[in-house]
Amino acid sequence: MNGHQIEDAVRVARLRVEDAAGRPILGDVSVAIPPRARLGLVGESGAGKTTLALSLLGHFRPGLTCTGGAIHVAGHDVLGASARQLRAYRRSVVSYLGQDPAAALTPNMRIGAQVAELLHGDGDDEALRERFEAVGLPGDAEFRRRYPHEVSGGQLQRVAIARALAPDPAVLILDEPTAALDLLTRGLIADEIERQADLHELTLVMVSHDLAMVARSADELVVLRDGVVVESGAVDAVLSRPSHPYTRELVAASDGTASRAEGASEGSGDAVLSVRELAAGYHQGREPVPVIEDFALDVAPGECVALIGASGSGKSTIARCLLGLHLPDRGEVVVEGNQLAPGVRQRSVAERRTIQLVPQDPLGSLNPRRRVGDTLRHALRTMRGLSRRDADAEAAQLMERVRLSPELLQRFPRDLSGGERQRVAIARALAAEPHVLICDEVTSALDVSVEASILDLIDELRSSSGMAVLLIAHDLRVVRRIADRAVVLHDGHVCEQGAVADVLGTPTHQLTQALVAADRPVADIVQSRVSEGINQRTHSKMVSPR
Repeated sequence: MNGHQIEDAVRVARLRVEDAAGRPILGDVSVAIPPRARLGLVGESGAGKTTLALSLLGHFRPGLTCTGGAIHVAGHDVLGASARQLRAYRRSVVSYLGQDPAAALTPNMRIGAQVAELLHGDGDDEALRERFEAVGLPGDAEFRRRYPHEVSGGQLQRVAIARALAPDPAVLILDEPTAALDLLTRGLIADEIERQADLHELTLVMVSHDLAMVARSADELVVLRDGVVVESGAVDAVLSRPSHPYTRELVAASDGTASRAEGASEGSGDAVLSVRELAAGYHQGREPVPVIEDFALDVAPGECVALIGASGSGKSTIARCLLGLHLPDRGEVVVEGNQLAPGVRQRSVAERRTIQLVPQDPLGSLNPRRRVGDTLRHALRTMRGLSRRDADAEAAQLMERVRLSPELLQRFPRDLSGGERQRVAIARALAAEPHVLICDEVTSALDVSVEASILDLIDELRSSSGMAVLLIAHDLRVVRRIADRAVVLHDGHVCEQGAVADVLGTPTHQLTQALVAADRPVADIVQSRVSEGINQRTHSKMVSPR
């Protein structure tokens, strides 16, 4: 075990962090976490969750400055450490596991070597095999010789867990580690994290907008808003009897059960999007690996159809085929009666305009060196051939259409919140005036309050313009909230489809049944903890002087 025997594993005292303009990002935040405790940090985008979590690593993002306070982790003075001491501290005392394991792993380095380089103690072959098997992965040398792109998303996250645990840290920081995973894989990874925490007697700090994960895995909860702790305490008490209005709002939004937004269009008329006999895959060496077989779909104007399935079921491959980014083995894609060429380079500008994508990670898809206005003007001029003057006027109108101030046109993506960046990504897609909008996990990285506003916006756009929406989503709450129909994929085939209320209300396929069973409301999870007598491991002392 890690062997750190101290009163508090983490102690943050009156931490204050400001941006370049002197605005407080964290305002006198204090947190104390005993060893082996599990703390959840929740709050809306821009609340300061990630800033607080990264401060435990002694790291502050560019433009942010720590102007006061103290941080002690496992007896180490983090803010007072030298650069050399910080490197040693990050290697042996604290580990960080983020939302995107691909970003944490080196793409051209074998996964076994990436775990071995941080392995604490004896790093022989047997020790490495045990590390892989401990997180539910094959421990043989053949598997360990694979590269990150040669394993599934769930396996990749387990490799990231093994790497984070390799140095036997005292504290493990989790920043949305399951946000990009389907419900079944999300549950497996959450189970694995809990098991490893028990095995290694870890102190966990979990940053998440997923209150269901926090409810099942955390002991204590801190709710941040505008850089200030507005509520804290035992997770069961806070989530079942929230005292602050903002916490009540988060809980209500997380357990929302509305089947569709009020006034949303049901879709009518001939199909605006038709997909016929689509088959696609990839090659592993010389061997073809099928991903999608004989997929067919019709989407009417103003209709929203959700694609549901476990990781690897083919959802993203279908989206890439529709966009012309992945050449199918066969099949056709028709928009407004016009069959599109298979590859995007074979499509005219007019054809590319008909289908647009809103990606899961707008920060990764927006040029960090280009202001928001330049991004929108570029899309307007290349897609619609507008003059600079007309593009300027249209860019301002697009910002207002997605409920953003035109003043933000002068900002860079890094200067926007997560919800604002997602709205900019939607505005960029709308610049082409598409007939079909593909939304790929557009709310997975957003908190529930911002998520609601994004879903309202998409509903409003499809209702007012008749635009068809293809929604790729893991969160069934989002599907119930916005989609008219659901299509469930399993091993590259449609295993179930129909109206959302029917598919998710009375599922017939075992995969759909498993997904629905895994989608438990926060209130049910809290009630289960109480009825099963799950005890708090410890009681943290969390206050935030105002």
